[in-house]
Amino acid sequence: MDIVKILIYLYVIFFVVAGLNHFYNPTFYDSMVPTFIPYPRLVHQFTGILEVIIPLFLLTKWRKEAAIIMIVFLIAIYGANLYVWVNKLPYGKTVFTNTQHLIRFFIQVGYIWLTYVIYRYDK
Repeated sequence: MDIVKILIYLYVIFFVVAGLNHFYNPTFYDSMVPTFIPYPRLVHQFTGILEVIIPLFLLTKWRKEAAIIMIVFLIAIYGANLYVWVNKLPYGKTVFTNTQHLIRFFIQVGYIWLTYVIYRYDK
C-alpha cells in the first residue's frame, strides 16, 4: 500500500470523527455559526453530516468528484473559522490569539492541499 492510499484512509477517519463530533459535542460548534444564519445547531449538524459523507466517497470510484466537492466544502466552512476570528469568539472554551488563528488558517490550507493530492491520485 502506498503513502497516498494510507493518507486517504487517515483523512477519511479524521473527517468522519470530526463530523460525528458535531453531534457528540454540539455546544462547541453553536457559537461558530454566524448569528445571521437561522437555526445554528441544525446548520452545524448538517455540516457534520457532510463532513462524514463527502470523505467516504473518497474511497469509491467517485474519488475525484468527491475531492472537488470536499475542496469547495473546506473553503466554505472556513467562513465559520473566520467568523470566530473576526468576532473574537471562543472555540469551545478557548479564545484563540491571532497567531493561533493564523495557524488554524494554514491547517485549513493544508487540508485543502491534501484533498488536492487525493484528487490527483490515480491508483
